[in-house]
Amino acid sequence: MTPRPTDRVFGLDLLRAAAIMMVICAHGFVVLYPHFGDALGLFGHGGFYGVELFFVLSGFLIGQILIRQGLSLGRAGNIALFYVRRWFRTLPLFFLFLGINIWIELQFRAHRVGLTEALSHGFFLRNLTGFHMSFFGESWSLAIEEWFYLLFPAALWLGLKISKRFDGVFLSAAFAFFAFSTIARMFAAPDPAATWSQDLRMVVIYRFDALMIGMFAAWIAARSAVPWRKHRLLCALAGAALLLAMYATLWKIENHHLAFGDDDFFARTFRFNLVSLGFALLLPWASTWKLVTENFGSTAVRRIALWSYGIYLVHLPVFQIVTHTLFHGEKLSLGQALSSFALQIGGAIALSAFLYRFFEAPCTRLREKTAPAVAGFFPRG
Repeated sequence: MTPRPTDRVFGLDLLRAAAIMMVICAHGFVVLYPHFGDALGLFGHGGFYGVELFFVLSGFLIGQILIRQGLSLGRAGNIALFYVRRWFRTLPLFFLFLGINIWIELQFRAHRVGLTEALSHGFFLRNLTGFHMSFFGESWSLAIEEWFYLLFPAALWLGLKISKRFDGVFLSAAFAFFAFSTIARMFAAPDPAATWSQDLRMVVIYRFDALMIGMFAAWIAARSAVPWRKHRLLCALAGAALLLAMYATLWKIENHHLAFGDDDFFARTFRFNLVSLGFALLLPWASTWKLVTENFGSTAVRRIALWSYGIYLVHLPVFQIVTHTLFHGEKLSLGQALSSFALQIGGAIALSAFLYRFFEAPCTRLREKTAPAVAGFFPRG
């Protein structure tokens, strides 16, 4: 073990790494299901949990940035700086993979993506008020985050034109976004044509509440730092218990086999809130866990966390190429299935590492030249 100073919080890196591994393993396990059945099926909703954790983390981390800025967000220049820095972080890689997915559609599905279709994906409009993703399906969660990045700081700027009480404006805006999505989901839930897993989970206007729970956590961490640290283990235990209870509601036993649970009113509404709360309760523990020294395991966790955005965008194209090019989509033997799974996961991680070094990192350096951080306001994440 060797000392390695870093301003990154290990606990948050661990949550971020866990989130992306839940997502890619849930998708990668598909090739193993025929051989392992219910033993792996139990993890079939890991992708759902992984994305929900990302939402809470995003709300928490963006909330910390905005709270540090405080009343300065009332100046248009600071809001513009926030937007430029966020978009330098998220949009270059997104647009690269938009192009890659357009090529994949033509290559593997004979689907020629039209200009209007590509632009609507590029402006995150395909799942704004309803789910209409025609390709690049994994970008549904990015649309939710990008609209959050756009709308919430704008709401703070507008609120600070009316009142100079930052905490009141921040909490009012967060509560308004939270209430809007929760109530909208309650009105949409009775629709028999809708499903919790797609039509409600993947639509922008129904999901701001997940991010807002992270925002509330950021405010509590900033304004009540002592209780935040003091009760971190109790909160973590309560969060873990709540997450296990909610995961149990995702399943049922049907004909002696594990099956997805009922798509009822609870599944379409308050389960989302409770899952988000469960992850938020892990944040006091995670956000105070810093390492003095590093070892191989902690370095691996940090790397996975650092590459997580790339892994999310890379993994499905890699999975498709491995399945169609190496195994031609055929029924796989156990050995082939294990090899396919290893190639999919390993390939996604390796390619994301390559992209981080040669694409994401240069974009970050360009960001620092174009929109340099204001000391104390914008961390280099």
